[in-house]
Amino acid sequence: MKLLVENSDNIQTIVEENESDGKKYHYLSGVFMQAEEQNRNGRLYSLPILENETKRYIDEKVKTQRALGELNHPSDPSINLERVSHMITELSVDGNNVMGKAKVLETPCGNIVKGLMEGGVKLGVSSRGVGSLIQKEGYS
Repeated sequence: MKLLVENSDNIQTIVEENESDGKKYHYLSGVFMQAEEQNRNGRLYSLPILENETKRYIDEKVKTQRALGELNHPSDPSINLERVSHMITELSVDGNNVMGKAKVLETPCGNIVKGLMEGGVKLGVSSRGVGSLIQKEGYS
């Protein structure tokens, strides 16, 4: 098994204000992963595999509010709670795209993300998982 990390720059930053308390919430939203298209890492994920893994992740993590993410690119698949910056709140497959929305959390790393967003920095998302690769026609 190998650690697989994929990046997406098709992300919007959103600030929503809660009408009841006036508090601002920061979100990252957009294409989190793509199927049937070779990515920058030279990998291509088939739609059936991505659909199955997305459904499993939604059931096991998103629905139970355990879909946490970290700032930067950790070198292993386990989540370090001291580095958590966001929680994925929505995830769905739309055609060949896995669309997602992540709430930036009130943590030290989440506050760094908020500062970058408010400063106008264009952010992306990165997914990671463990799996095996098959070499095929110039891609994995």
